[in-house]
Amino acid sequence: MRTRAAGRRLLPLSMAVLGWALLLGPVGGCSSAAGPRPARSEIRPTAGSPDSTSGRSSDGTAPAATVVGLDFLYSFENEDSAPYFPISGLAGVAYAPDGTLIFCDQKRGKVFGLDPMRQQWFEFDTPTSRPYAPLDAVVDGFKVLVLDTGGNRVWRFDLNGALLDVLADLDNIDPGYPIQPSAFAVDQDGRMIITDLGRQQVLLLDSFLNLTMRVGDPGSLGDQFHDPMGLAFRSDGGFLVSDQGNRRLCLYGRLGFFEDTVGGVFEVDNPFVAPAGLDTDRRGNVFVADPGNGRIHVLDPRLRPLLAAGAEFSLQGAPLTPVDVAVGPGDLLAVSDPARAAVLVYRILYP
Repeated sequence: MRTRAAGRRLLPLSMAVLGWALLLGPVGGCSSAAGPRPARSEIRPTAGSPDSTSGRSSDGTAPAATVVGLDFLYSFENEDSAPYFPISGLAGVAYAPDGTLIFCDQKRGKVFGLDPMRQQWFEFDTPTSRPYAPLDAVVDGFKVLVLDTGGNRVWRFDLNGALLDVLADLDNIDPGYPIQPSAFAVDQDGRMIITDLGRQQVLLLDSFLNLTMRVGDPGSLGDQFHDPMGLAFRSDGGFLVSDQGNRRLCLYGRLGFFEDTVGGVFEVDNPFVAPAGLDTDRRGNVFVADPGNGRIHVLDPRLRPLLAAGAEFSLQGAPLTPVDVAVGPGDLLAVSDPARAAVLVYRILYP
């Protein structure tokens, strides 16, 4: 195994300087090769959204800590000078509590991390078993969990990228019913949820990783799915599922019972085209990657749309096919965009 020290390579000097600048205060947008830009690309709500100064809607019912905008900061592009080059199968992205940025390259079978203090990229250990196709990553305390769709396993690494063990063999969770995972999430109690494209369901596992419930069936009714592609736990223990084929989000309570949907094929004002990766901030706001229309959606804790950002950003900051989002410390939002072969980083703006 290689530890972080063995796998690190320094970023170009311009990115290292930018990293320290971010610790000291807001900076202009840049790419990993281009250096600082003179102005930031900022998106704020349009008319009818919660007020940009108070965070409340016109009726005064929205929480005061809702998102009022996104500010593009910088990107990590697929440049031949970058230590992670080439990015050929960008997938899930995650943040550790210390600010370490992690992304998965599913096609190359690699996971990379960025040390926030030294601004050095390092490569995670690669399991010896093949095939290895890391699709999604979740930080659980001081461990990084990686969903491997090649071996149908969840691997466990430390924050330095050193391989520890196999946390879960998905083929053994429910013998006789092979799982085709597309996303997973872990809550603060150690419970895990996993999407299963094969049976159009979501599996609920307890803290001992025992299967406790399957929710959903193939279809378009309230408690049914058509390609569930993203998951996120809420602070109350409930969870959200991005139902891509039905163009909606599905809300479930802590015990796994269906509660509501947001969007849908027949909704006139539905903002979603093909929702995928999900994440939430500490205030309960929800961030949705939508590769169908190249947009990042933001919903308030009551799941009411706040804003949708995409082509309105500058050329450097506009996503093309965002597939996953991750909220990090310092109000950062990372977005993985395989069409651009880049991880885009934004600042989340609050009142």
